[in-house]
Amino acid sequence: MTIKKSLLALSLSLGLITTGVIAEEGMETETISIEIPMVTDAQVFSKFDDKYPAMVNYFTKNSFSEITSFYSEQFGSPISEQTVYGRLELKFDYMQQNIRVIVAKQKEHREVDVLVEEQK
Repeated sequence: MTIKKSLLALSLSLGLITTGVIAEEGMETETISIEIPMVTDAQVFSKFDDKYPAMVNYFTKNSFSEITSFYSEQFGSPISEQTVYGRLELKFDYMQQNIRVIVAKQKEHREVDVLVEEQK
């Protein structure tokens, strides 16, 4: 019996990271679903959350400070914050993960890129 990984990942998505082991045609396969928080009006255009590094890209009408506040509430104070070429970059160390949030102004909205890497 074959179980689709996407269905299993959806059923296991509790917390920031969940893992499960399934038997698929005699082989054990580990699945990972990485939950990446997003602001409420996020318009997602790209999402890869089934393995590390995980990432999500979305547009929002929120301001730079609102986005910074949102991710600070989620992950605590950033370990670094810098603006390069008009893009805000926040780095967090949270639950054995390196998290980078990049915010860029795009006309009347902001583009937000969130990258999550496993610490080694």
